[in-house]
Amino acid sequence: MNPSASWDKTFDVVVIGYGGAGAAAAIAAHDAGAEVLILESTSRGGGNTLVSFGGFASPGETDKAVSYISALYEYSHSEKDDGLIRAFVEESSKTIAWLKNLQEGVEVLTYGGASYPDIPGAEAIKRYVIKGPHKGATAFAQNLWLLLSGAVEARGIPVLTQAPAERLLTGPDGAVTGIMASIRDKKLLIRARDGVVLTTGGYGSDAEMLRNHAKGSPLYTLGHQGNRGDGVRLAQKVGAGLWHMNGVSCAFGIKVPQFESALLIAIGAAGQILVDRSGKRFVNEGAIERHAGLLSVDFFDSQSLTYPRIPSYLLFDEATRKRGPVSRTAGLGYAGVQHTWSKDNSVEIMNGWIIRDETLSGLAGKIGVDAKTLQHTVELWNRSVRAGRDSLYDRELPHAPLTALIETGPFHALEIYPCLLNTQGGPKRNEKAEVTDPFGEPIPGLYSAGELGSMWGLIYQGGGNIAEALAFGRIAGAGAALRHATGGFRRSFR
Repeated sequence: MNPSASWDKTFDVVVIGYGGAGAAAAIAAHDAGAEVLILESTSRGGGNTLVSFGGFASPGETDKAVSYISALYEYSHSEKDDGLIRAFVEESSKTIAWLKNLQEGVEVLTYGGASYPDIPGAEAIKRYVIKGPHKGATAFAQNLWLLLSGAVEARGIPVLTQAPAERLLTGPDGAVTGIMASIRDKKLLIRARDGVVLTTGGYGSDAEMLRNHAKGSPLYTLGHQGNRGDGVRLAQKVGAGLWHMNGVSCAFGIKVPQFESALLIAIGAAGQILVDRSGKRFVNEGAIERHAGLLSVDFFDSQSLTYPRIPSYLLFDEATRKRGPVSRTAGLGYAGVQHTWSKDNSVEIMNGWIIRDETLSGLAGKIGVDAKTLQHTVELWNRSVRAGRDSLYDRELPHAPLTALIETGPFHALEIYPCLLNTQGGPKRNEKAEVTDPFGEPIPGLYSAGELGSMWGLIYQGGGNIAEALAFGRIAGAGAALRHATGGFRRSFR
């Protein structure tokens, strides 16, 4: 689309979306000498970065990290770009130094490593968080966002909120030259002399895109409600190719009427088992990688024409209920910041979120599963606990195995759904963070970073999305700024 009217505003680089990726891109573009504008469609910045745990991967030994990440694609048969993987590893290894350079006194803490530690090269993957003043489940995310947004403010980079981008504008040669945005119901044409960086997040809140690209139904989102797939549509309109549209980071959660987003629920604590809609266990609850929940339940039964594991039911007894919060992760996510889970689960019972009954057969009736099947499932589990070994799925039992029994009424259940932390798919980008067309050719003037068109496929490495947002945000921002200095010729940021 080529604007027929004159430009209302002109900047060197325009960043669309103000989360972690958008902040990193804007900072990098500014520090490379560009005049930058950030547009955010919602009322405040932060996006999924702000409601996440806040962790980011920063690999150590490059070759080992490349080997490990490459294996995730080989196991999942997802589309892979070797150059992009190496660029990610090399740039992510600089992230801690870059963050510390944003503000004096920044401290980082190590909290984990590879999500799949048995894959060769896993030892090179390390995950970090930012130490800071905030408390609670999203403390590290808030610390990170405080650092990033503070750096944006310190540089005087303007941020326009409630300003959704409606179209990318192109010249006669197809190069992206600017955007059409809606700002307080007024259409503005904003020129981007050097480039546009798309950092709009994914499509977890777009039901139509989820129906077309993600297997499993229903799916709910834990993430920011601004992730509506805007960037996917903007990029498609100017000829972008897509990839990883079936890739999601998906945990488990509950959907309650009080909140638009779902509440995150941890699976696999002592005294909890997961049963399907028939009342049977179907998985080692303790071995589900927290970002791969959907892969545990997306089985479609071609005879009943249903997803028999959606919803599933998290089952536990009164002793486990009294022992502590059924989920210590419920503070994460967009809805989680609005609800503090009670210490004994009493508030959630009162709210009707936790279903309870004095007997297993009564509970079975309330959740709609066969009473005899549920009774048999619980009896088999209790026998396994007393024998010291899970006879079905070899789940590791706690050091005090009797705490895993389910035998003291009242009995309780949570209706569990796959709930998206974020989606991965979108416009494909190369190692320079340039958005490419279906033939792999860069679209001049268009860049992307973050979970929009993420590098991750069907298998996701924890801490990988924020790591990618920070790494490719920097590459995209500086790369766009350098287009003007080099007369429009592409030049690697690295």
